[in-house]
Amino acid sequence: MKRHTIINAFLLAAPLAFATTGYAQRATENDLLPLPAVSGWTDKGHFILQRYEEKNTFKSFVVEAGTGKEVPTDNRSAGRKAVGKRVIIKQDDIFIVEGKTSQQVTHTAAKEVNPVFSPDSNYIAFTRNNDLYTLELATGKEIRLTQDGSDVILNGYASWVYYEEILGRATNYRSFWWSPDSKSIAFFRTDDSKVPLFTITGAGGDHGYIETQRYPQPGDTNPAIRIGIVAATGGATVWADFDEHTDQYFGTPYWNPDSKSLVVQWLNRGQDHYQLYNIASATGAKKLAYEERQATWINLDEEERLSFINKGKEFLLISDKSGYRQIYLHKADGTFESRVSQGDFVVSHIKYVDEENRVVYFTGNKDGLNREDLYRADLSGKHMKRLTFGPYSHEITLSPDGAYFTTRYSNAGTPDQLALLNNQGKLIKVLGDSKGPDFDTTLAKNYRIVYVKSEDGKFDIPMRIKFPRNMVAGKKYPVVIAIYGGPASSTIKDNWVPTYVQDREEQVISVSMDHRGSTEFGKVGQNYMYRDLAQWPIKDWIQGVKWLIANAQADPEKVMISGYSFGGYITCYALMHAPEYFKYGIAGGSVTDWRMYDSHYTERYMDTPAENPEGYKNSSVLTYTDKLQGKLLLIHGVIDDNVHVMNTLELVDKLQRAGNMHFDMMLYPGNRHDILGPRMEHYSELMKSYRKKWLSDMSK
Repeated sequence: MKRHTIINAFLLAAPLAFATTGYAQRATENDLLPLPAVSGWTDKGHFILQRYEEKNTFKSFVVEAGTGKEVPTDNRSAGRKAVGKRVIIKQDDIFIVEGKTSQQVTHTAAKEVNPVFSPDSNYIAFTRNNDLYTLELATGKEIRLTQDGSDVILNGYASWVYYEEILGRATNYRSFWWSPDSKSIAFFRTDDSKVPLFTITGAGGDHGYIETQRYPQPGDTNPAIRIGIVAATGGATVWADFDEHTDQYFGTPYWNPDSKSLVVQWLNRGQDHYQLYNIASATGAKKLAYEERQATWINLDEEERLSFINKGKEFLLISDKSGYRQIYLHKADGTFESRVSQGDFVVSHIKYVDEENRVVYFTGNKDGLNREDLYRADLSGKHMKRLTFGPYSHEITLSPDGAYFTTRYSNAGTPDQLALLNNQGKLIKVLGDSKGPDFDTTLAKNYRIVYVKSEDGKFDIPMRIKFPRNMVAGKKYPVVIAIYGGPASSTIKDNWVPTYVQDREEQVISVSMDHRGSTEFGKVGQNYMYRDLAQWPIKDWIQGVKWLIANAQADPEKVMISGYSFGGYITCYALMHAPEYFKYGIAGGSVTDWRMYDSHYTERYMDTPAENPEGYKNSSVLTYTDKLQGKLLLIHGVIDDNVHVMNTLELVDKLQRAGNMHFDMMLYPGNRHDILGPRMEHYSELMKSYRKKWLSDMSK
């Protein structure tokens, strides 16, 4: 349930919300013009623009960034990075692919995993049977770097909880990192031997299907990690000077550009004490460079945590210690230099660092809670300036030297436009506008972002609403709310969302809601979720439902909420904790009791069950099963290895024992923490059928 991947879970609930981008083949809005697309920068002063013509054809132009002048070109691929050699796995062996040719470089019965070129492309590193190897391409020599890999000792291959919660799913369990000079590899040696084994069963064959995974739940023993550094040519491993028996976590490490040291992220088991260490690659000796403590928690998986500049002599650090995600400048030894970004807002991404002029370009929501703008600031923290414009959310593409940028911008009531600006914020040229002469202006009136004051008056809670067309005065309309709801996640952005012809006639109020713990409110808001994950989200959403009933012709007897993963959890909780407001719910892949989820994610917010017994009780869906009055559909993949199906089965068992008939259940054999694949069509039809069954007068 890693924070920057949870949007996948929200998309699984897409058939329930207007934010969907196509869960079935449907006709899209036909009164908007195709917007030109920037395909890439050819150099620091030119980029390729593709303008769409009739009959789905397009023409390419080279645009001079300084003037906006466009010159036709036949080179449609200009500006795109050339695809060189790639390394892939095919039939469990490693192949090098270049163009249309491929070369097999391993020939073993065992499976190779995660092959990665060295920066100089002279080696490939990979894992096999949980040991780390390199392959010297010039000679074909294979070098085994570790010797003790087994089913519980993993060298360069991550344990499940590290893959899911710390390193990220995009790593595919890889936990090794090349040094910039291609001479060394840093890696995690993971000891899973004391991590509890979880058994997953499913349908398959006459005797069923069984798999196991090492899955630590709250309070359980976690994987023990050692950090090793080894030469690409083999030899003795240098171990970083940490005690592997300490209850601790390690984040993704960063090589210093000079390859002489490795920056290691350390976090205590309680996840409120964070340290950065410089590790000498030759000896493993460590030196503290940075330390941070917070009263609630610190995210170990913070995106863009560290960025080296000035040839490794300085680094930019991302931290939310002020209550908001901000940028700080430190010397390589950790000495604080400056706070670069200034204000109570959330920095999204560092887009570019102009080291020569000591300027950083970044995006954030300083000028609109649910918008994104581009800013520049000196590394000293002075001269911060907004570079984008208007009441819009901007998607930025910077030139290679940061001198120019293009922005695709819109808001909830204004379709996408494209413009070219310089790095002082001066508009050079509007490149396109998707709002053509035939645009139906009534569409914009059907979309609104509304801010509702929270119960305690401290936050303005955002809702994105799509109203039915041609609403009849005095008539009440069903409400469908799509949510995710996890800490530091967000489902609302003030941008234009494409609509579909069929959706325009749907007589339902479609809503997305965030709450104080969502990304846009920063750590200040997220801290409210500490030790009780559901209390404040539900309170905030109740205020949203009240507003819809009072101001938007919402039918209070036909309010449906839906979500997947954390969204499934909060859907179940809403129906049981606030049945007077939430009448129907569709919950997929739900955590029903946080004692059953993994250690790292759960303890970050909840601490352990021994430390916070009341919080676990109050946050559990199972505590309130006697209060279920509305209708609830439970959905789960049978072999879900993230949120195990026992979460749904435990809830069903308790409801059945109480004689509660207010629920249905749909299980999907062969599916994990999603319902993608061949059963997606069934899932979509299931959603539609239950919406129709429960909300009836939804469509004309």
